[in-house]
Amino acid sequence: MDTPPTFPHDAGAPARLSMEGGRVPLELAPFFHAMPLPCMLLTPQLAIFAANDAYMRLSGRQRKDVVGRHIFDAFPDNPHDPLSDGAANMLASLQRVCASGQAEQLGIQRYDVATEADGNVFETRYWKPQNIPVQGADGSLRYIMQMVEEVSDFYLPGQNTLRDVLANLSESLRDLRAASEIGHAAAAILGVALQASRVGYGTIDLAAETLEVARDWCAPGVETLAGVTALRDYGSFIDDLKQDQFIAIVNVDNDPRTAGAAAALRARSAAAFVNVPVLEDGVLVAVLFVNDAQVRHWTGEEMVLIKEVAARIRAATERERSASALSRSEAKFRTITDAMPQMVWSTLPDGYHDYYNEQWYGYTGVPRGSTHGDGWNDIFHPDDRERAWAAWHASLASGDTYEIQYRLRHHSGSYRWVLGRALPVHADDGSIVRWMGTCTDIDDQKHAEDELRRLGVRKDEFLAMLAHELRNPLAPISSAAQLLLLGGNDPQRVQKSAGVIQRQVRHLTNLVDDLLDVSRVTRGLVRLDRRVLDLRDVLHGAVEQVRPAIDARRHQLAVTLPPAPVLVSGDRTRLVQVVVNLLSNAAKYTLPGGHLALSVQVADGQARITVGDNGIGMAPELLPHVFELFVQAERTQDRAQGGLGLGLALVQRIAELHGGSVQAHSAGLGQGSTVTVQLPLAEGESSLAFDAEPMPPATPGAVRIAEAQLPRLLLLDDHIDGVQMFAALLRARGYPVTIAQDGASMLQMAAQQHVDTFILDIGLPEMDGYELARRLRASPATARAQLIALTGYGKEEDRQQALLAGFDQHLVKPVDIAELIKLLDGRRTA
Repeated sequence: MDTPPTFPHDAGAPARLSMEGGRVPLELAPFFHAMPLPCMLLTPQLAIFAANDAYMRLSGRQRKDVVGRHIFDAFPDNPHDPLSDGAANMLASLQRVCASGQAEQLGIQRYDVATEADGNVFETRYWKPQNIPVQGADGSLRYIMQMVEEVSDFYLPGQNTLRDVLANLSESLRDLRAASEIGHAAAAILGVALQASRVGYGTIDLAAETLEVARDWCAPGVETLAGVTALRDYGSFIDDLKQDQFIAIVNVDNDPRTAGAAAALRARSAAAFVNVPVLEDGVLVAVLFVNDAQVRHWTGEEMVLIKEVAARIRAATERERSASALSRSEAKFRTITDAMPQMVWSTLPDGYHDYYNEQWYGYTGVPRGSTHGDGWNDIFHPDDRERAWAAWHASLASGDTYEIQYRLRHHSGSYRWVLGRALPVHADDGSIVRWMGTCTDIDDQKHAEDELRRLGVRKDEFLAMLAHELRNPLAPISSAAQLLLLGGNDPQRVQKSAGVIQRQVRHLTNLVDDLLDVSRVTRGLVRLDRRVLDLRDVLHGAVEQVRPAIDARRHQLAVTLPPAPVLVSGDRTRLVQVVVNLLSNAAKYTLPGGHLALSVQVADGQARITVGDNGIGMAPELLPHVFELFVQAERTQDRAQGGLGLGLALVQRIAELHGGSVQAHSAGLGQGSTVTVQLPLAEGESSLAFDAEPMPPATPGAVRIAEAQLPRLLLLDDHIDGVQMFAALLRARGYPVTIAQDGASMLQMAAQQHVDTFILDIGLPEMDGYELARRLRASPATARAQLIALTGYGKEEDRQQALLAGFDQHLVKPVDIAELIKLLDGRRTA
């Protein structure tokens, strides 16, 4: 059974329909379905919500065929008629009603209807539709009520005048674009069909109450109205036009609106006329006029035809105006986006890419149109494609802003980082009608951020390294000072403690001087004492300074010098410092017994000092940064090479102060390194003298190992002064102490004697303190011993790593002796 549905209403505003408040009470529904005028309700999305009985009878449909369906799905345009424009006119009207909230009466429309639901056979029908907005209590659009009147019987079946005229009109208007052309073509067709004197379409200036006609159709012998006409000169009918009233005057002599100007009208071949007003947003904007030089009784069929032509002209001009506005809008949009420095793109609601601006094609270098659809994915970096697709699909599903960083292939062939961002564009009903996006090149910013992060890591590493280097000398100084307090009357102890303090203070001084020196050089505060020097003497002086360190590690140094002097203009102290730093660096990173090479060569007006080694080499990623401050090769925990990573940075700065340069080369890890300093040769024998700030020479420290004793405490540290002073301090307090220099000897001692507490350094050569702790815990003989880490590494992660390795406590150098004694005594009494 085809049961009429109820429909929503607004309980607070019974005079209008609304979705608010539920549904219309059942007692009101019969009034809707009993209305004699066919009527249906459409949602703002143009779906059919309800239709009354009269509409069902007129359309020949059942409610199940139409209710819930889109209007143009339930009633499609006739696909067999290429001139059919009923659906287009209806859609334009419905869109205007949605946009303006104003009711609209359409002219006579030809809208063919299928003889059965979803059928392919259509019959010709003519309708007079009206679309009325239905608002809710909040003023928002809830429905559109469409009422229709069928006027198919108005037309003469034998002559088919209206149909022929409208068909001819549709064909004539199809390819016209300008409003004046549309109006004139329609006027000519209508004038011939009606055998009128004049037909035209003109625009209204309400303020001046004038009609402007670009071009009208006139019968032979009838003058044109082209130009501007003051309507008040021909009567008062403009007042009715302003009220949207159709005017049909049979005789201007008898009509009160024109009687006073009848003579003027007749003189212009307008004894009878019809005017059809055209309003936009309730304002009169244009008029279709039909004039006859003789008194004329306008028939119903003629007035229907005139109204229909007026409606067709209006629809055609509005479509043309909308198309022009859209074209201008798109042109303006393209002009704006092409002027933007960013890449701009746009997609359909489903994510289909259909627009890119000029910057996109200039940046990527791809052919136009090649990235439409999903073609854009091909220019992503392969590692970023899956991530970018996932983020894009997530935004399409949720409607959330799309924002992601990825690498895009540049026209150069390289991949550059860009920031992709897109926002959804919403319709009034909240649905997404388009996505607008941009791509911004952030490659330089991205690399800058990476560099800042790298510098941050280097800063943290440097601070940890500096803390370690400072704690190592501070620990023996602290121990020596406390030892002096305990035994001030023992001359031997005093002399030994003073020697330790003197050596470690000198070491601290050297560290501080290095920091101050690099600060002065990098800030340009160094003034060179420039003189003409023989580089051979500079190299001899440098070798003399570093010879003890080279000999201590049993390195073989090959020095190659030219037989003739190599003269440069420079500061001897600083140039010696350059070579000393290079040789010291080579010695640090070359295993004992390795080979070092030093040479000077002259070519192209330049002197080249080259220092090479067969040491640990440099990784490719280190080479671009090797001359930056605080940069060092990968170090082990023992930090056997020591230093603050300032040497090569100083080398570069000093070389540049001399007008030279420096380069480093390495074939890779384990394949040695070569550093070359290039300096310009001196011109003539003149010399330049400036004040200088010489650097103090480095002083090598002595290395001694204490003899083994039988202890209850075992100390392990490769810093000899530090461990000896620490052991002496503990012995002065009565603790038996044994010292070990490396992990292997310590494990051997632990296996041969009983040890209550192991106090171990972390940074050790060959085997670090973490590994030793794990081995001690794994051995039954030492598993229950107390393990204390005493180290220069004091970060929280260092402490956690020590505890995980098996240490009971983690202490930082220089140790608080009272805290240590408390730990030792607590263990002994436990």
